[in-house]
Amino acid sequence: MWVLIALAGLVALIIIFLCIPVDILFRFERYETSRFNMYFGWLFGLVKKELKQPEKKVDKKKKRHFSFGLSKQLPVKGLVKQVKRLIIDISGLFSIRKIDVDMTAGFDDPADTGYLCAAVYPVLAFYSSENCNINFNASFEGKSVLQGYADGTLRFLPVRFVAPLMRFLFSGAVFKTIRIMMAQRWKKKK
Repeated sequence: MWVLIALAGLVALIIIFLCIPVDILFRFERYETSRFNMYFGWLFGLVKKELKQPEKKVDKKKKRHFSFGLSKQLPVKGLVKQVKRLIIDISGLFSIRKIDVDMTAGFDDPADTGYLCAAVYPVLAFYSSENCNINFNASFEGKSVLQGYADGTLRFLPVRFVAPLMRFLFSGAVFKTIRIMMAQRWKKKK
């Protein structure tokens, strides 16, 4: 009997902790160099984690090669559909507290910059509000430019992620993908 009460108390405690909001503060700058940092705060600031962009060491001898080695054997057909569904389910769970963006962009060809403006400016009309301050400037100078900054604050409740993540993890394609990956890992160890 005491085991069931302790187990129920533990489950209730986990649910209470998952109902406490997580705040995300991010900052991205691109001028001469790019800088990015992100800060997570949980339990009203008692638990903190800061992610910074690592310093890159440039090694000209090493070239990076991208390989689709493992993805050839994965059931990509169902997996892509499940990943899309997860992204759609999760995208609405964040509440925007504040976003400030000031960007300047342009291409070598001013006509391409015009196409960019035709795509960006109508979208910005939908996202302007008192929480979102987005300033986009086009550069028609005839050289490629991408500079500016973006910073903001987002908030989410971890408990709201439980259902989409469970739906994703226990779908047939993801379960089969995990099983294939684990089997290949066991083969490599032997």
